[in-house]
Amino acid sequence: MNEIVAALSGACILSLKLIFIIVTLVTVFEVLRYHPFFRRAGKSLEPFIDELGLSQHSAVPLFTGFFLGISYGAGIILRVMQVKQLSRRELFLLGLFLATCHGVIEDTLIFVAIGGSGITILSIRLVLALTLTGLLARYWKMKEKPT
Repeated sequence: MNEIVAALSGACILSLKLIFIIVTLVTVFEVLRYHPFFRRAGKSLEPFIDELGLSQHSAVPLFTGFFLGISYGAGIILRVMQVKQLSRRELFLLGLFLATCHGVIEDTLIFVAIGGSGITILSIRLVLALTLTGLLARYWKMKEKPT
């Protein structure tokens, strides 16, 4: 009986940690999303985004998916698709990056809460996403250039 109580107690504590992490991140993101800092950050990262084969229009869904996850980012991607008309290639590259490296802040904090190594998780996902997306973007650029 003590084991059941301990397991339920541990599950409740973990659930509270997860709720705190997710609610805090979504709230902070929603508040900062309209702050001028976000726009300046997007402009300063424009060369980096360009190296990934993405335009400035994909910055908001990229940041959203990167920080909060692919399901939250997907809604933003759909909205940007309707308004900004991203190309299929750009949409694919954005999807590739986010499939590999989505919800980085949220997931890393969750894994740290259950005892994982945040630096290891973050670095492996980030390196993999940057490498795959960058290589594919360069490959497509090379294919477009006339020989």
